[in-house]
Amino acid sequence: MGGTTALAGLAGCISTGGDGGDGGDGSDGSDGSDGSDGSDGSDGGNTGSARLWTDLSDAEDEAMTDYIDQYESETGNTINKEAPGGELDQQLETAIPAGDGPDSWIWAHDWVGRFAVREDPPFLYDASDDVDVSLDSYTQAAREAAQFNDGLYGLPFASETVTLFYNKDMVDEPPETLEEMVSIMDEHHDPENGQYGLSYPVTDPYFASGFIQAYGGNIFDEQNLEVGVDSDACKRGMDALETVSQYVPADPGYESQIVAFADGLAPFAINGPWELGNLQESIENLGVTTLPTVDGNHPRTYSGIQLFYFSSMLADADQSTVDAATGLAEWYTTNEEIIQTNAAEQGYIPVLADVVGNGDLSSEVQAFAKQVDHGVPIPTHPDMDSVWTPVTEALERVFNDEQDSDAALDQAASEIREAL
Repeated sequence: MGGTTALAGLAGCISTGGDGGDGGDGSDGSDGSDGSDGSDGSDGGNTGSARLWTDLSDAEDEAMTDYIDQYESETGNTINKEAPGGELDQQLETAIPAGDGPDSWIWAHDWVGRFAVREDPPFLYDASDDVDVSLDSYTQAAREAAQFNDGLYGLPFASETVTLFYNKDMVDEPPETLEEMVSIMDEHHDPENGQYGLSYPVTDPYFASGFIQAYGGNIFDEQNLEVGVDSDACKRGMDALETVSQYVPADPGYESQIVAFADGLAPFAINGPWELGNLQESIENLGVTTLPTVDGNHPRTYSGIQLFYFSSMLADADQSTVDAATGLAEWYTTNEEIIQTNAAEQGYIPVLADVVGNGDLSSEVQAFAKQVDHGVPIPTHPDMDSVWTPVTEALERVFNDEQDSDAALDQAASEIREAL
């Protein structure tokens, strides 16, 4: 699944067009189409086509292709799904100003604030007057994630965070504390023979956020717009991160890390639900649990809400294109069968209220949901865009033994404040 701005090595990882009238977003509790019957909520007008950009794992991409085929069959609309490659935000930065961007794309909610404030050129399209689905169909956190300054810039379909995968053939009981986890990692860590204690992209702030924020500190305090990565609490959390970092492969890159666990060379991995389908194919006895406590504190991982974003390309598009793009988002995000299947097969954490409330989720998804409860949403304020790179570079310096962790966090905080 498309992840967050920080996921350099990862992919982390779908209304009807109105006529400018009073269709609204249905947030007043009206009975707008919920799409659960497979309808896209359209008014039976001309069919259209839309471009959708994705950055998905293999298992996710295969499922998305099947769903799009179903949507096209039911509606007559055409969705051209493309994987542009490279960093998705950089591709958007190039394509949208050139007038060659997608009509919609899939990514976590942390880009909403960043792109919603862009005006020359605009990057997002406010679809408040184009969708019929009631926003009350989604959880509160999910519907808030799709909005910024009263604009509706996407529709949500899942939440995500990172948590602990473990190989049951190597781990008898999942660790409840960091000390227990370290003890198990010690048993297996033998890098000279290609064996490791942990698979974990430790230099990625999204992945590292849980340990850094375990003692109550915030990398960035969105409410007060304060930088907190250099706080005493975050520095204590950094000590915990350094403890587990000793057990990962030498290359902290995403692909190098995940392959170690997938190939049975490590008992643990810290990763997200987008890998669940792939790992279930690679590891016969796969377990998923919450991250172990650190001195009694639950690691406070960043959590994201996956959205179908509405691109500014829709502002000048034919109404049929608007219908196709927003129609797909409504159809996909409110289809209970899709949401339940994705939860079972991809580990997606549902945000469709009716599915969340039915209690019929797998143990793997329940583990991710519990970790989401322990975590904090990725800040959506545009200032957060200035946080990722300095923190990433600080983590890299610490991992490469180029700088003490306290000094690295101090430098990152200084660079962030200077940029704001």
